[in-house]
Formats: sequence, structure tokens, C-alpha cells
Amino acid sequence: MFACLRNHCQSGTLLGWVSRPWTPTALWARRCIMATEKVGVYRKWHGRVPVDEFGTPLPKSEWSRSRPFRWAVRWFGSDGKRFSKSFESRKEAERYAETKQAEVRVGKGDQPRAITLAEFATMYLDLRGDLAPMTKVEHARTLRFMSGFLGTQMMVCKVTSLDARRFLAWYRKREYRGRIPAAATVNKVLRECKRIFGEAVACSLIHENPFHEMRLEKVGQRPWQFISPTGFRKLIEASPSLRWQGLITLGYCCGLRLGEVLNLTWSDTDFERSQVRVVRKDASEHRSAWTPKDKDMRIVPLPNLGATVLVELQLAAADGQEYVFVNGKGPAKGDRMKRLNIWRDFQTIREKAGLPKCSLHDLRKSYCTNLAGAVPLHVVQELAGHADIRTTRKHYVKVRDEQIDLARRALEDVMRS
Repeated sequence: MFACLRNHCQSGTLLGWVSRPWTPTALWARRCIMATEKVGVYRKWHGRVPVDEFGTPLPKSEWSRSRPFRWAVRWFGSDGKRFSKSFESRKEAERYAETKQAEVRVGKGDQPRAITLAEFATMYLDLRGDLAPMTKVEHARTLRFMSGFLGTQMMVCKVTSLDARRFLAWYRKREYRGRIPAAATVNKVLRECKRIFGEAVACSLIHENPFHEMRLEKVGQRPWQFISPTGFRKLIEASPSLRWQGLITLGYCCGLRLGEVLNLTWSDTDFERSQVRVVRKDASEHRSAWTPKDKDMRIVPLPNLGATVLVELQLAAADGQEYVFVNGKGPAKGDRMKRLNIWRDFQTIREKAGLPKCSLHDLRKSYCTNLAGAVPLHVVQELAGHADIRTTRKHYVKVRDEQIDLARRALEDVMRS
């Protein structure tokens, strides 16, 4: 009713034009709208009405001295339903009324829908079909931790900033296999919580994100091992199979992520143009659905060394083989190669090659560092598939030893002049 009256008043059907006099109906509608949008602070009396020595009830003007009360903040929702919240002091009530008045002005005067954390977890995972599979698993794990700490029956609208801080403090001290999470892991969980409750705010399940004001911990950048072209050749020589040579080559010469390498199909390779495509794949009879981390398709140049290895792999491939890298043995022979034991096998190759401790992802980072010495940084960002150039600059480009020597010699020349 109130929303209908507001529309009529704004259109002039009830209130009329400015030059017209106010009619009783228009005045009544105006009072209704003002009552709907106005947040008031009132005394909320309780207990019996006080009486004088003759048993006569005292007038209301004298109640404050002899009748207990609390301060109540009252407002109306968009449907005309009245809401109220009481406080011990007037100062608390007025502070809350100011906040609530701002919410009512922008149409947030209604109470959020009552839904438990358990129900919200199920609803959130159903709604967020746009999340990458691993991201969805991580969000489900965070929701499980949160429900376990706050309680599955905790109402989403009741989660406060204090609850958010208590949860993160608990997670920071939580031990798993005798170890507490690193600061980077805690930051990751905090980002997930902000994202999850941002969805709750968008769905009108809570007015404010309780994790919004929480800051990430400062974390020093984890050092990683740059692999020089000489080190890359040592890895190729230590590789036990042509398949491993292909994995290492595509990581170092094309900068592909491990998931992109394992989901590479022969239709993604273009030998004529010396290119490799990283593209989303739909599920089919012999292919699993897969989406790249950056969601968008990108084209990566394929150097001669990478093309040579891929040609050898294609000559050795079975008829009808869709994926470039497949299992060579076991019950899943011929299926897409899985991540199982890849880290362990790569460390065996790395030790045989005599290189310092590094990971498969360091091949990709070394690719970006090599490129940064020859092309502009925004080109490196595009080829690496980064959404933000700051990620490329901060985590994927390393100052090499020869560059440090060059800087030192330049300084020595300046000091001698």
C-alpha cells in the first residue's frame, strides 16, 4: 500500500501539482510516506503505570521518574510493516537510528530474510555456477569451516563483525597435520569470506558484509627459483620420457599452467602459424569440460623447440587420441593425464638434473622473466593470461643475476666519473 501511495505521490495523482492546494487525501498520503521513511527514537515503557498516593494513574509526562523504560528505534519497511529495536541508552538508540535512516532512504529498511548458514551454503554453491571447479571446492571448504565454528543454525543476518574476527582468529590457530596455516593461506580464506558474504549482501540476506573492514595480513613475497636456459636443457636431458619433455617444454617455452598443459588437445595446436590456443572445452564423449583460470581464450606463440617436441608427441600418439598428454599405462591408459604424482616425479627429474629446489610453476615464471627482457610488460601479461598487470610485475618477473651485475657496474661508472 505504501509503495503504491509513494508512486501516486511522485506522479502527482494524489498530491497534485505544486500550485494546487493540499487535499485531505494528499495530506494523509504524505503523512504515510513520511512515517514510512522516518526513523524515530521513542521511550519504550514497561511495567505498571505508576499511581499517586490516592491510587490515581499519573499522567504520562511524569512517568519518566517512576516507570522503567528503554529507548526504542522504530521504522517501517517498504510494505508498511513496522520494525523496532530497543537500547539501554538514548545515545545508543540515536546512533543506531542514524545508520538505519540512511538504509531506509536507499530502500534497505526491510529486515533481511532469515536463513541459516547451512541453508546459505547450499544456496550459494548452487547459484555460483560461474566459479571454477577448484574455486568452488575452496569456497565450500570455507563455508564448512564457518558453519562448524559459528554453528549451522546461525542466521546469516545475525553474523557480526565480531563473529567474523573470532572466526578468522580461530582459523589462524587451527592445526592441520601439526601445522598452523600460513599468513598467505589466512589471507586467501579472508578473501573467500568477503566474496561469499558479498553475495549474501547482494541477495538481501544481510545488510553489511561483516568481513568488509578486515584487512589482509602483510605477507612477504615467497622466493622462487629462476630457471635459466641452461637449467632448462638439463631438465630436458634428465627427463625419462618424451611426455615429460613435452610437459617441461610447454611450461618453459610457452608459459602454460599445469592445468592448461594437461587439458591441451591436438586441435589447440597450430603448427602452420606456430601457435598454441588456450580455450575453454565443453564436455563430450571423450573429453571433460574444462575452463581456463582466466576464462578467456588466449593464443601463445610456439617456438621451434616446442614445435619439435609436439611433432614427436603427435607421431607417437595413438589413432583418435584427442589430448596431447595421456596416461601411458594402467586401467586409465589413453585417458587425459592426471595431476597425480606429477610433483613427485618432477622433483626426481630436478634432482637428477642437479638444479636447486623448484616447482613446475617456476617454469612458467621463468618464461615470463625471459619475455620481460625482450617485450613490453603488457605483452607478457597478455601471453601469461593475467587479468592484472600487477600480478605479472610482482610475482612473475624476477631481477636476474646478470641484471644486478649490470646495475652494479653502472653505479661504479657513475662513482668514478
